[in-house]
Amino acid sequence: MPFIEGRPFAEILKKAKAEKKPIMIDVYAVWCGPCKLMDRTTFVDPAVIAWTKANVIPVRIDAERGEGRRVAIRYSVFSFPTVLFLDPDGNEIDRLLGAFGPVEFRKAAPDVLGRKSKLLVDLDKLKKIWTVPGALQTANVLAQRHDVARLRPIVLRLVTDDPDLSRPDILQIFTLFVALEDFQEKLSPETSDLVATFLPRLGMDQRRGVLAAALIREQARSGDVAGARATANATLSALGESSPFAPDILAALGAAEKKAGHPDTAATALRKAIALADKAGNGGTNAERQIELADALAAAGKATEAKTALGAGVQLAPADAKAQARASAVALRLKQPADALTHARRAVELTQGEDPVAQAALATALTASGDTAGAAAAWRRASDFDPDNATYRRQAGKVTPPKPAKTS
Repeated sequence: MPFIEGRPFAEILKKAKAEKKPIMIDVYAVWCGPCKLMDRTTFVDPAVIAWTKANVIPVRIDAERGEGRRVAIRYSVFSFPTVLFLDPDGNEIDRLLGAFGPVEFRKAAPDVLGRKSKLLVDLDKLKKIWTVPGALQTANVLAQRHDVARLRPIVLRLVTDDPDLSRPDILQIFTLFVALEDFQEKLSPETSDLVATFLPRLGMDQRRGVLAAALIREQARSGDVAGARATANATLSALGESSPFAPDILAALGAAEKKAGHPDTAATALRKAIALADKAGNGGTNAERQIELADALAAAGKATEAKTALGAGVQLAPADAKAQARASAVALRLKQPADALTHARRAVELTQGEDPVAQAALATALTASGDTAGAAAAWRRASDFDPDNATYRRQAGKVTPPKPAKTS
């Protein structure tokens, strides 16, 4: 099989658009026995190879190395082998889960491109004959794949047809959908409006806490601190501070206050979030909150308290690359470039040098330490791993390649 391997995903998409062909990605792990079985049987079958060459751009990625990690996360690939079929814009068409022999693959793969697979048939059926059971079944499949684009219109129609969210299964899929949008760090305006409308109707249902936290984070992103306060106050009034979601709500409120330039108010909310989590026996979840508290305290000019909070956060998450990268940024705010460099290098170490966020943290810390050459190399690596990130591209573009040595 003429798989393309080791090339940036952005380059694969560019090739697919130029050739107007879908992409087939064999997502594997080196330890996966069924993946090796497909290599020995399916992907050496002449008919499979011929079909592949004629119909798709074949790509192979290791889900546990390099950019393969980001691709696996992007498409929510959790088991191997998984064969993804994408359109030239990178949107998922469908997938094959598990090992397929040559005969099965020669049937299943053309069915995907011919819209004859079960998921695609179900989606087409919903467009012609809408039923709530069919919509819920299809929505749950899409939710498992984190396929927000195709999930959105189904969920929005479900909740529009049931404006009181009287059916528990509709409330459940709506809550899951909101969590998926929130995970992508952007609630659509329509989703935000629906959440704001539904929250008061949910009374003391604990799912109100999930929806409220997501809405507050979106209000923080949009700079609506007044809205964030109103959502937090109404939700905590309904659910009480003993709710398992109270720490998340207060932490989200703290982020909104900090972004609005109110570091003292942010610190108050974050301290309360940490205290409630500790009281509930969930103090182990406080690493990110402690680091955000440190950032708020640093912004408020309370360096000593900020250093204490930062130390507590790092201690709670010694093997969390994301927390280490965030701690590096806070250490720089505290004018501790050596500590920032230590945290950034730890983030890079934990991700085996293959994570763009860790590389960007390292680049920033190296710049503050005066190592411009090292920073330039880290920005290039960050851009290589995430070529769609405009900041990484811009920083990497500032780098002047070294001139070749003169030869005599």
